[in-house]
This record gives sequence, C-alpha cells and structure tokens, in this order.
Amino acid sequence: MNSATPASAGMVFIWVIPRSCSTALLKCLTFVDNVEAWMEPYTGARFNETWYNPDFRKGDPVAERMREDLAKYEETESMIAIRKEIEGKLKILPNLIAQKNISYQWIKRQLELPVQGKSVVIVKDHSSAIINHLQDLPDVPNCRHVLLIRHPRELYVSFKTMVRKRLGLDDLSWETWDVAEKIPFLPVRDFYQIQNRLRKHLEKSSGDKPIVVEAFDLCSKPEIILPKLFEELGIPYKESYLGWEAGDAVLENKWKGSADMILLEAKTGVLDRAVHSSRFEPPEQPWGTAARADLEISPELKVIIDAAMPHYEEMYAERLQ
Repeated sequence: MNSATPASAGMVFIWVIPRSCSTALLKCLTFVDNVEAWMEPYTGARFNETWYNPDFRKGDPVAERMREDLAKYEETESMIAIRKEIEGKLKILPNLIAQKNISYQWIKRQLELPVQGKSVVIVKDHSSAIINHLQDLPDVPNCRHVLLIRHPRELYVSFKTMVRKRLGLDDLSWETWDVAEKIPFLPVRDFYQIQNRLRKHLEKSSGDKPIVVEAFDLCSKPEIILPKLFEELGIPYKESYLGWEAGDAVLENKWKGSADMILLEAKTGVLDRAVHSSRFEPPEQPWGTAARADLEISPELKVIIDAAMPHYEEMYAERLQ
C-alpha cells in the first residue's frame, strides 16, 4: 500500500478473536494521520442475526435462557441509563449507526464507497463474524489483512471472566459454569479454528499472506512490533504512535459503526481497560499462562484450549517478530 500517492484510500482489516487486545490496537491506530476507523461492523450485523433475533435457535433452552438473562440485564437501572445516553448520542454523532440498521449488505456498500481526505481505512472485526459471509467483504483495491492472535490459555480465561461480568453471573461457580455451553450465539470452541481457516482463505484468494500479530508480543514490546507492522502495511510510522489520548472521546467522535459495538460494551465495563488506555500495557502474567493468576483453567476450558492449540501454533509460527 503506497499511502503517499494512493489512487484511493487503502483498507486494512484487523481480524481478531475476542480478548486479544484488539480494541487497544484500534485505539492506537485511530491516532494515525488521515485514518478512518471502523469498530466491528460485521459483528454488529451478526448480532442482528443472532443475539437480537428472537427466532434464532428459538426453542433451544440454552438460547432462550440467555435471552432471558440479557432481557433482565437490559431492565436494570444502569442499562436503562446507558441506553438513554446512547440514544442521545445517535442524534448528534454521524459516525454512529443505530444497531437495527446494520446488515452485512449495508456494510459492504459502505466500505466500497469512495473515501475523501483519508489515506487508510482500518476495520477491526471478529473472524467469526465474517467467516460465513465472505461474499460481503468489499471489493476494493489496496486491501491488506492482519490477524491478531493470543495464547489460548490467556485468551479463554479472559473471555470467560468478561462474559460472566457482562451477564452479571460472577456469583456462579467458576469450575462448573461452562462458557461454551452457556453462550450459544458465539462459536466459542472454534475461535482459533475459524481464525486459522480465515487466514488460509485470505492467502489463497488474494495471493497475499495476512500479517499475523501476537498480542503478547505487541503489548510487551510495542516499540519493536508496531513499527514492523506499519512497514508491512506501507503506512508511515511515527514514534508518537506508541502513546495516545486516554479516555473514550475517540470512540464517540472517530469510530464508525454500530452504537452498540462502539459505546455499549465500553460503558458496561467490558472494554474498560482498552477504552481508557493511553499505551500498550505490558502483560501481567508470563506468555502462555492464564490471564489471571487467581483463576485456574476450568475443566471445559482445558478441553477447548487443547483443541485450539494446533491452530494457534500454526498461526504463531507465521507471526510478525
């Protein structure tokens, strides 16, 4: 990608697995000169087909129970206040789109529109949101793909902790509460298989190898990994990109996409650390260990992690270093 004299804005997709430090990376990249940033538009479309679709897995006891839990959470005072705040911001911030208006076809059309005054468009999204909708990727020139990975032992403990917090289920047993069984709207067991499958598809379809970035490397040595990533993408690098503005103003004013994806999860605490970050924070635990030292690998996570490791190791071997 030649950002100095582009015929049109280049596009960079960052494909992620949940809890792979991707929001911090997007926040960092938002402060790059002449960037347009999208926050998980395809995930918003997927949610409309699953989480927010009353007919998705209708009659399935697990899905119905989760819908009930989400409905109860929406009725709490804190969520009512958050929804009211989001509704107000939708009226005044043109970069925010109402969740109900997001669809795969709409995203494709939006990403294919000419972009004025920008050198690069960056889209951060989940591989699981696009893997069955590859036809809805935009047909644009100057497109590169980055895959963000994280060791399964780190990621799955963090993911399970986040889900329990988001649903208000922290009081349930850590050992016996099965995160893959209780979250029917996400392919929890297959996160790494999907990420690796997407990597292979993108390489085959474009002839261009996606750039694999390990989250631990990025957070522990950003001064090495970030310049190399920019070089691979053909984006001019500045040392100042290692730090950025703290707080959530950038989300509200610069990120494009569903208001739910941009604001809701930030305000419910799910993305709190990344949202308020001003730099990449060094990992608190050694590489390959649970993200929290006080939590053991629960039985269902051990099975999931063992199945994920071959895919992770295959991608890890291709990582930027």
